[in-house]
Amino acid sequence: MRWFVAALAALAACCLGPAFADDGADVGSGPGQFGVWVHDDAAGTSTSGSASTSTTGTFHSQSACQSVCTGQFTCADGTIKTHSWVESPTGDLLWETYSCPSDAAPAVTGGLVATAFRRIPLPPSTLSVQPPGGKTLVNFDTNFFTHEQTLDRTVRLLGQRVDLRIRVDSYTWRFGDGDSLRTDEPGAPYPRLSITHSYLRTGRYAPAVDTTWVADYRVGGQGWKPVPGSVTIPGGSVALRAIEARPTLVGYGS
Repeated sequence: MRWFVAALAALAACCLGPAFADDGADVGSGPGQFGVWVHDDAAGTSTSGSASTSTTGTFHSQSACQSVCTGQFTCADGTIKTHSWVESPTGDLLWETYSCPSDAAPAVTGGLVATAFRRIPLPPSTLSVQPPGGKTLVNFDTNFFTHEQTLDRTVRLLGQRVDLRIRVDSYTWRFGDGDSLRTDEPGAPYPRLSITHSYLRTGRYAPAVDTTWVADYRVGGQGWKPVPGSVTIPGGSVALRAIEARPTLVGYGS
């Protein structure tokens, strides 16, 4: 601990100056050629498509029969079918289906949940560096850490409620000098020093931390299952300058 305090004192005396203080999407989907429908009930719009394409439209649902019902609009038990469809802003029909109230709910698969998981906005991690103030010393164990996060989200897929428990699987620390480190912990502020890196040369660096998220899901209150795959969110870089400490005469006594 003494070496860390002494190094901080040397750095502060050299050029740091003042001390530094650390500081449910509602998604639904339906089957069809356009893949997964992402539905915002409040806005009444839906978004679909693969990672490279996206289609936006308005979701509609009503009774398939308004007056005299024929066989094609009635179910085997005599109830009336429901007509659901998505219409583009230009009036084109993007997707439609007819279903019976007695029809079994379509299965929500792990792949479907994984697609929805990739569409949920996930926050980047905020990188903190010690010594504070944007400067560190050459050949000194600079400390890096971020704050651990967990998220709970609820989406709607194929008309069913899907709960997501989202957590961080790993952190990739990019130190800005070509070196990187992957860990499953977020580091910690001084004095723990669990994630450190030493810069061998003076210069300006831009370290950052990328966060890889994973999740578990459950459909309609059933048991939890892992969501296939993960999502990595790049973190913003922090300006950091590595300098050499110079001895400074601060006092002399007889």
